[in-house]
Amino acid sequence: MTDPTLPPARGYEPGSEVQTAIRSTRRHRTLRYQSLARVLGVILAGYLLFDRAFAWIHIPGTPLFVGELAMVFGLYVVARSREVGRFVKLSPPMQILIVFMGYGAVLTVFGMITNDMQDTARDAAIWYYGLFAIIIGTLAKAWEPAYELFLRWYTRIIPIFLGIGVVRLIYANRLDIGILIPDSDVPVTSHKPGNLGVQAVLAVAFLLLVIAPEIERKDRLRNTALTVAALLLLALAGTQNRGVLVAGFVALLIVYLAGREARPMMGSVLMVLIAALILAFSFNIRFDLERRTVSVDQLFSNILSIDYDFDPDGTNEDDGTIAWRIQLWTLVMEDTFTAERFLSGFGFGPNLAARYGFVAGPDVGPELRNPHNSHLSVVARMGLIGAGLWLALWGIWFRTLHRARKRFQLADQDQKAGFMAWCMVGALAMLINGVFDPSLEGPQAAIWLWCIFGLGAFVAIEGTVVRWSRAAPGWTRR
Repeated sequence: MTDPTLPPARGYEPGSEVQTAIRSTRRHRTLRYQSLARVLGVILAGYLLFDRAFAWIHIPGTPLFVGELAMVFGLYVVARSREVGRFVKLSPPMQILIVFMGYGAVLTVFGMITNDMQDTARDAAIWYYGLFAIIIGTLAKAWEPAYELFLRWYTRIIPIFLGIGVVRLIYANRLDIGILIPDSDVPVTSHKPGNLGVQAVLAVAFLLLVIAPEIERKDRLRNTALTVAALLLLALAGTQNRGVLVAGFVALLIVYLAGREARPMMGSVLMVLIAALILAFSFNIRFDLERRTVSVDQLFSNILSIDYDFDPDGTNEDDGTIAWRIQLWTLVMEDTFTAERFLSGFGFGPNLAARYGFVAGPDVGPELRNPHNSHLSVVARMGLIGAGLWLALWGIWFRTLHRARKRFQLADQDQKAGFMAWCMVGALAMLINGVFDPSLEGPQAAIWLWCIFGLGAFVAIEGTVVRWSRAAPGWTRR
């Protein structure tokens, strides 16, 4: 270490060319980090507010979409940082992620040899969007303001999301508006209700786990109102999608168990929500959307239809969709666990749905290439090896964040403990929704999931430092 009492070495005096070059390098590095933070903010906001319509923005005539362009820029910035290696070295979940993506990359290369390159790249999205975890985690480690900037950004965008979310749900997939994303057949109203519902779960969890413990008394009413609005949006999305109801129930149960400080607020929120549902049922408030009616009746019908025995013959629309999914899943699993595909699966490139004569719905719709279950896609395309890495990846990540949360609680850092819980709840909701919908293969859900993964892994590293500082002798902490 340089002795501050000694004069600077020749050439390193204040105002020298060397010092000027050092300041210039630091300034350019900071500008790169700021630019990356802005790009990630725009990307995450676009997927949050506009979902599939935003995901289809691309360079006309090319398969270069906005998410992939942001990923390339992020990799450029991260590659010029020394912190990427340190971040991965300090984080066991990131190390498993690197192995998982490396295995996926090998299968992708082999898939491109025998299949269409564009189809193979599209199928490989299940692993390569994990690069966003490295990008955002490295950014947070290399640039100190990144974590606090994310908290402020998300806090401010929640009210905007709740307002736009209702409008987008009402007009989801309306073709009569006639406005399409350039160079595509995708309407600007294109939106998946499942993604909307999962984002509503994330908003509720953030308001109760991260904001509520730190909130001042005068702001509690606003926080309660936003929480009620997010739960109502979840209920609206639940009338259109069963998977999000399961994800929402499990996630909100964990929020209740984890958010001890916010339980008084949860009681008020629950009373207002029940009153709103009773009023909607009493006045028979309903309106028709593209697939199903939005009403309290439809909400409870979807809840009942989660149990497949409710209509085992699949004679209505709700259980009919379950029937064809289970049939497809069964065929894929039986075909995957044969001797020649047991370890490495089908790989990337083959159209698994077309192999068995399935399309996206009762009529010919968008091409369905996977088993309509993101986790089953991992098993089918990456085999037993990929499935094992997938389970290890998430198991180690949840374990790491759970331990970090306990350490933050012991250190009285309630906000970071709440952030660890929010990351786990958000990831769990997305993973559950991925059982009912291939959402983790699309950028609008996958990029959010992997950003939560990376940011959570970064903050968990600090939890290890907190543990060390509490266990170390007193003189080392002075």
